[in-house]
Amino acid sequence: MQKIDKMKRFRIILLCLLVSLPALAASPSNLIYGPWVSNVSETGFTVLWVTEKPSLDFVVVAPDDGSAFEKQNRPKYYQEAYGRRVSGRFHSVRIDGLEPGTSYRYRVVGQVIKDDSSPYRISYGPTRQISPKQDASVRTLSSSAAVCRFSVLNDIHYNDARYMALASGIDVPATDFLILNGDIVSYCQEIDTVAKHCIVPIAAQAARLPLIYARGNHEGRGRDFDKFYGLFPTSTGEFWYSFRQGPAAFIVLDAGEDKPDSSHEYAGQADYDPWRLRQTEWLKEAVKDPAFASAPVKICIMHVPTVKFRDSWYSEVWITENWTPILEEAGIDLMLSAHHHKWICSPAGADGKAYPVLVNSNLERMDVEVTLGNIFVKTYDEAGALVHQWEK
Repeated sequence: MQKIDKMKRFRIILLCLLVSLPALAASPSNLIYGPWVSNVSETGFTVLWVTEKPSLDFVVVAPDDGSAFEKQNRPKYYQEAYGRRVSGRFHSVRIDGLEPGTSYRYRVVGQVIKDDSSPYRISYGPTRQISPKQDASVRTLSSSAAVCRFSVLNDIHYNDARYMALASGIDVPATDFLILNGDIVSYCQEIDTVAKHCIVPIAAQAARLPLIYARGNHEGRGRDFDKFYGLFPTSTGEFWYSFRQGPAAFIVLDAGEDKPDSSHEYAGQADYDPWRLRQTEWLKEAVKDPAFASAPVKICIMHVPTVKFRDSWYSEVWITENWTPILEEAGIDLMLSAHHHKWICSPAGADGKAYPVLVNSNLERMDVEVTLGNIFVKTYDEAGALVHQWEK
């Protein structure tokens, strides 16, 4: 891993400053954030983007085989609801019917809505490509893959320069997906701002690498907290879900807030205790799913770790006492967490659980490789220097 030189770091910081400025002028393509990819499976993925003006957009998909993209009869996918195509500023289009472990190119095309004041007549602008001219490609998952490789970022808290620097070291072609393990933002007061800070600094990676979001406690704060899911949809419609890539099966959980629901900081709006109980019932069944239970390697992703330290807060204690027995019985090999803003390696048998927990620092990117029966973990700082290594 080559270190980022001073000039490159300066360019990264300068670019982050530029992208963090308000969008004062409309992009000729109408695109302001994205596209990015979420909710990937063996047979599909979801493409998302945000436009400055409401528009009716669609995604065109082509095999990543070098053929001309402009070939006729390429399939077009729209966002649909209740029998109608959906227009607006926040776009989410599901692509299904694909082949496992296969790379596909995609383009976003659309028309700005000039006037929709009449329910029977809508005026549109010209149809044009609004995604970057360089076609993005994304690879579906495959349970038969020999290796699973992914990266993890967490606890960025609106630090765009650090976010971009850490992501710049990802080997995109060799990586299956990018896990955002919570607290990329500090609150969700305005969903436009959330989309900008989650996506713009990693735009080059997010267009090609599926994003796996494990919600942190901070994403549950702010006026627009209920709109956050729309940026990172999942296979279950909840912030807890599972998926499989090669030898590794993953359970993604959401511990909610870290303090009791009665805490004054939540202004009487927290209701996480019943949320966690409902999630517990889902978890009991999810670990029995054959796709998960048969995997050689089982990994749990959760922002708040299941560890009982002397100073552990409320939810950390609760999930350790209630979810650890389920995860232990399921044979979890490793939990990857965040929240503490520092590297923590809690070995199996310590801190109230029988499996190891690795907590990634907010100053490092974690790169993980899973083979048949083995897990290799390395972390790198902003300059690309190796900081920690762990192996099982």
